[in-house]
Amino acid sequence: MVKLVCGSKGTGKTRTMVEMGNSALETAKGKIFFLEANNKHIYDLNYNIKYVNTKEYGIVGTEQFLSFVYGMLAADYDIELVYIDGLYKIAKIDLHDLEEVVAKLKVASEKFEVDFIMSVNHDKSEVPEKLQTYVH
Repeated sequence: MVKLVCGSKGTGKTRTMVEMGNSALETAKGKIFFLEANNKHIYDLNYNIKYVNTKEYGIVGTEQFLSFVYGMLAADYDIELVYIDGLYKIAKIDLHDLEEVVAKLKVASEKFEVDFIMSVNHDKSEVPEKLQTYVH
C-alpha cells in the first residue's frame, strides 16, 4: 500500500504521520521506519520506531531516493511500514516526479509487503487525477 498525506505547509501533515506511526506500534508485527530530512521530530516518535535523518545521506533525485529506500528494504526484511515525511525535501523533487515515485513504491510494497505513507506539500485537489486513489 502507498498513501499520500496531503496539505500545504503548516497544515499538520507531520503531526498526523507521527501519530499514525506511534499508533501503528500497537498492531505492527514488523519494524516501522520514519524518514525525514532533519532531526526535528526524533523525540516525538516512540523509541521503537527507527528514525532516519535522510539529510545525512545527501539524497538528490528520484533515482537516489528510490535506491535508498530499496537499500533499506534489502538490509532489513522485517520492515513493515515506512513513513516518508516531506518527500520533496528529502529527494529534492517536485510534483512532476511524484507519479514515478508512487508507481515504483507500489511495486516494492507489493513485492516486499511493506506499506509506504508519504507527506507531500499539496492540497488534495492539486494531486494529479491518476494519484487521487492514493490520497489519505
